[in-house]
Amino acid sequence: MLDQAFQQVYTKFKLHFYKQVFNKFETREATLTTVESFCMEVIMALGSPTIAEFSNMMNLSTPNAAYKINNLVKKGYVKKVQSETDKREYHLYPTRKYIDYYSISYAYLQKVVDRAKQRFTVEELQNLERMLSIVSEELMPEIPLPKSGPAMPQE
Repeated sequence: MLDQAFQQVYTKFKLHFYKQVFNKFETREATLTTVESFCMEVIMALGSPTIAEFSNMMNLSTPNAAYKINNLVKKGYVKKVQSETDKREYHLYPTRKYIDYYSISYAYLQKVVDRAKQRFTVEELQNLERMLSIVSEELMPEIPLPKSGPAMPQE
């Protein structure tokens, strides 16, 4: 039963995101390919990854990852910022253009959280937060994420 509940919530978040993405394609020109959309999701999730960190997460060769990133830079969705400590490295940041274009999934997440705050007691919310943290940090070690959350957009 628990596996079905997890699957249902995960599927609903994905379907809402896909529905909104396709709705955007209907109302204006689709400037990101599906693969580029996934790449942007990964960059957002990793915070401000280097090209090497991005390529490792996606299991891509560094040249292939660099090619995908350069296309995203040309389209105005990613900004490469040179590392302060290692001038050979560049960190990837989503631009305001990406944040504005894809803020839908995050707005829906916030809507669900707001509904949970209305539905559950403070103690239930604390338990939910604790359990989700355990799932993320202990039960999903294959996908490390920065504790700081998504990277801030670069202008």
